[in-house]
Amino acid sequence: MPRCLCRNLYPNPHGKQRSRPAEKRGWRSYRLSSHRLRVKSLSTKGICSLYTLLTTCPPYGSQNVGDLLIEQRTRDLVEREKGPCEFTVFFREESLDSHIDQINRSRAVLLPGFPVRDRPMYPGVYRLVEELSRIRVPLIPIGANWNVYPGDTLSRSETCYSPETVNFLRYIAGGVEHISCREYFTSDILRRHGIDNTLMTGDPAWFLIPSLGQPMRRPSCIERLVFSPPLSCYYQGQAGRIMSMLTRLFPRAERYCAFHLFDADTAPKDDSRRENSAAMTDLVTQKNRAIRKQAAAQGFRILEMAGAVANLDFYEQCDLHVGYECHAHLNFFSRRIPSVLIAEDARGVGFNDTLGVGGFDGFRRVQQGTADSTKTVTSGYCTTSEELALAPPRDDLQDAIEDFLVHELESHFRRYRGLAACLDEIYETRMRPFIKMLP
Repeated sequence: MPRCLCRNLYPNPHGKQRSRPAEKRGWRSYRLSSHRLRVKSLSTKGICSLYTLLTTCPPYGSQNVGDLLIEQRTRDLVEREKGPCEFTVFFREESLDSHIDQINRSRAVLLPGFPVRDRPMYPGVYRLVEELSRIRVPLIPIGANWNVYPGDTLSRSETCYSPETVNFLRYIAGGVEHISCREYFTSDILRRHGIDNTLMTGDPAWFLIPSLGQPMRRPSCIERLVFSPPLSCYYQGQAGRIMSMLTRLFPRAERYCAFHLFDADTAPKDDSRRENSAAMTDLVTQKNRAIRKQAAAQGFRILEMAGAVANLDFYEQCDLHVGYECHAHLNFFSRRIPSVLIAEDARGVGFNDTLGVGGFDGFRRVQQGTADSTKTVTSGYCTTSEELALAPPRDDLQDAIEDFLVHELESHFRRYRGLAACLDEIYETRMRPFIKMLP
């Protein structure tokens, strides 16, 4: 599949400087495994330690606690490596025109969880300002991701973004030395579109500072278990079979069913604002209602985690997570606790491939081709019958996960033994140097 080529409609903030030798244009080099990470040394004379941060989660609507986790962990990592900082936070879909002077007094605009999606990217996924040249500080993605359904090998070879999205991505790429990507497939997708300055740093949510350097917990029995349900209503039947399997396998464990997003039933009633997410639709609300009922019937206690990162501290007391929520999975891993992630789109597929343990595709590809890329919501999981026809949920997944867990229990989770060292290495050689070299 050829790369998408298009005329660049945005000026490169650095012009032709990138062809000059690094030592002549103010770049400092840091060895990162097999290649160098170079971040421009910007003068910060007269600039306080203030960053603008564009969050992916507004204080209304679904209030996805996974998005809040990305935001909080980004703050934690920046303060760890840069010292005390202040952050001015805006929702990425809101206009910044009235805040431009304040933004330009900050060191940079940080874009954690930078979502590469044709919805369009700008103005759409990011509203920003009408004239991008008015933002005079760097726009820096941290943990960029892509999200389509199903996100398998065929999706990666056929996904082609619109010229408008590619132009915006090239504008962003032209203003930084590297775009931080949270898993390898995002880097691959960007390179296919002519954007080569990518670096796999991991997701900020991978790194809980007190856990750095700590080993994995390898439980000999499961006393407290968390299940996280799917986002797609088409996965409701599969989720029910997974819960039944977990009930049978861990009959004596305390079992919890954790919802990371509000829906129309659970969202605060005093705020009618909504972000452009499928989470608040009637179909998702009905799916969640049914899963709550089935979970309660099987002895699961319901946890509503949306709206506050502190809610996730409960996971510290648990022994295992099994489910569909990427940031439940990553939160367990950051705390060095075993987890199994069922991938229901490109996000989970990428994390499972990059981290290499505890991952299963929840779908099975049955048709060639790609689904219509003009979905009106920003959610990339399966929301249409067209997507479902390409890759329906696996009907044997509960058996595969049960076999995996039986073997892990017998071996005290031996396959997770090297994960802690892997996370530490990625932090020390990728994420930490990237964060340290922020302006």
